[in-house]
Amino acid sequence: MKFRVNANGKNVDVWLIYRCEKCSTTWNMSIFERSPVSAIPEEEYAGFQANDRLLAESYGRRRDLFVKNRAEAVTPEGGYRIEAEAESETGTEEGAEAGAEAGAEAEENVLPAESGFRRIELEVPFPMVLRLDSLLADRLGVSRSMVKRWCGQGVVVKLDREENVWKSEEKLCREKVRNGLVIGIRPVLSVSEAGTMPQVCPPGLTPVKLKA
Repeated sequence: MKFRVNANGKNVDVWLIYRCEKCSTTWNMSIFERSPVSAIPEEEYAGFQANDRLLAESYGRRRDLFVKNRAEAVTPEGGYRIEAEAESETGTEEGAEAGAEAGAEAEENVLPAESGFRRIELEVPFPMVLRLDSLLADRLGVSRSMVKRWCGQGVVVKLDREENVWKSEEKLCREKVRNGLVIGIRPVLSVSEAGTMPQVCPPGLTPVKLKA
């Protein structure tokens, strides 16, 4: 949660400092290299100098910076945490939390009864290695094999944003949790009861956001 700022004439270098929790070894992740001070917003530059915590968290979630610095983001040993907020049709919010260490939030919106499923949009600002079947199995209290079966039966589907249609595929269970992934979940019914998943995404639906 600290920055290192070195100025050399009109240019500046900025790093975000990481410290290992086990051995206290430090590592500097480069943010700006030989950049003109004038190219950095004044408020942001002041945040670097003041070790602004929110600014550190923001830069610490930048995938492009990890790639630039040849660094790999890993899920902490404690796993992840889910914080859920359910929004009713009247807009009243109800809170719920579940999970372990390190980071996920969710808003859940129950769709109109006639749509027959719940729409969830994943918002994952921090990169993490987590498969969708693991997340759903943990959240719903079922086995990963059950989630795989649901993906094949159309109980769990994915939204194709380009075509604006729901797609059912067994391999969905193996997808990595990522930012912007939209899934639909039906009530757990047998295949004969569930029928087929609607092929057009109903309009005007409030997405669920899960932040990790």
